[in-house]
Amino acid sequence: MHPLFRILLAGFALATSCYAQLTLGPSAPAAKMTLVTPHIAPPPAPVLDVRKFGAKGDGVSYDTAAIQKAIDKCAGTGGSVLLSTGKFLSAQLTLRGNMTFYIEKDAVLLGGTRPEDYPILVPNPVNNSLTGAIRRSLLYADLADKLVLDGGGVIDGQGAQVQMFGKEPERPSLLRIFNSNDVTVRNVSMHNPRMWTQVYLECKRLLLDNVKVLAPPTCENLDGMDICDCHDVVIRNCDVKAEDDGICLKTSSRTGLKNITITNNTVHCYRANAIKIGTSSRGPIENLQILENTVAFAKYGGLCLESVDGSVMSNVRVEGLDMQAVAQPFFIRVATRGTTRDGGKDKRPPLGSISNVRIERVRVLATHDKTAPSSTITAVNDGVLKNILFKNIYVEMPGGLEGMPSMAKVDDQGYPQSNIFGNPPGYAFYVKNAQNIVFEDVSIGALKRDVRPWLKADKSEVQTVRCEERK
Repeated sequence: MHPLFRILLAGFALATSCYAQLTLGPSAPAAKMTLVTPHIAPPPAPVLDVRKFGAKGDGVSYDTAAIQKAIDKCAGTGGSVLLSTGKFLSAQLTLRGNMTFYIEKDAVLLGGTRPEDYPILVPNPVNNSLTGAIRRSLLYADLADKLVLDGGGVIDGQGAQVQMFGKEPERPSLLRIFNSNDVTVRNVSMHNPRMWTQVYLECKRLLLDNVKVLAPPTCENLDGMDICDCHDVVIRNCDVKAEDDGICLKTSSRTGLKNITITNNTVHCYRANAIKIGTSSRGPIENLQILENTVAFAKYGGLCLESVDGSVMSNVRVEGLDMQAVAQPFFIRVATRGTTRDGGKDKRPPLGSISNVRIERVRVLATHDKTAPSSTITAVNDGVLKNILFKNIYVEMPGGLEGMPSMAKVDDQGYPQSNIFGNPPGYAFYVKNAQNIVFEDVSIGALKRDVRPWLKADKSEVQTVRCEERK
């Protein structure tokens, strides 16, 4: 782990722990996260040990050819490719369907350090514009149904040792899986990527379970996990420490995102947002459940729901969310960026919508003031943003403004980062161009006296029920 990253995380953990002990009262709800001890089953037979194919596992010699031979022979058998005790240095590998890639707990798959280790490799035909950004990786799979990654071991991209500061398409992820069904990734740690850590695109019935991500700030764009145009996804029991967005859902095709459950995870985000739906938001987004999660730090948004490229987002349930040391706890935004579906700038995409969102039992502690804190629920003119409930919410904000701030000038076609409004006219919530927004049983307070009200609504229908402002 990058030394600075370790120090910051330790400091925030200590500060927020002490802060919670000093300020929490009986009205502060808490997420009920349950620690899960994973059961790691043995590799399914037949087991193909890569050493029998010539791999050395010494961390110095390239084992690419030996590992790939084992993968190709195992494909379709339901068996396993085994990496046992040792460090296996490799260039890009192509995984196959109906097999398990099994890295034992004392084994490490090391990504090669040479640029030529990561050739461009994308599905053919390309049916999603996101493949333009994600073109290289250590592990790659396409049309690989019933693929499993398991074993308790580590995949290490050596990003901390070999920093690559090129553009996104020039840097490798650790794992990319395209167009595959019934995929399971569990009991695996992913360290030191040089691009988005892991990417799943156009997949169905995807399970991520007990996946640990360590993507410290060695360069930019180190998302923890990106779920792109997938259906029927479960993300559970994961621990994500990411330089960029932690758990990020995107859609860049008509496939969209459907039936996604994110439960019992911990997310630390150093330079961006913790749990984000967007920014790429073109297809429909429906039936999302975000349950019993913890956000330990985020420079910007703790929870972001964004439709800025035409997505119709509906039926989102958030329950049991604990957020500590974030800047903007909630960022909900309907807008239209100045980009077309093919990436050009001559025509804006259609205006999407967000509706039927229920956010319940959330605790927000030690909100930091490094990037203009507040939560915003906003749409551009004519945008549809409606039917959003905040219920049983406990929020602590820094406050401290002695004069009413001027409204920041917002570029409605710009990037929708959660701090775009600067210091909004409400110190806890700002609502604009929205209908049927309900705050029920919400307890809000500022650590320092603030001239602003806790809630400011502009051209919106807002209702408060049994809300308390703590003085």
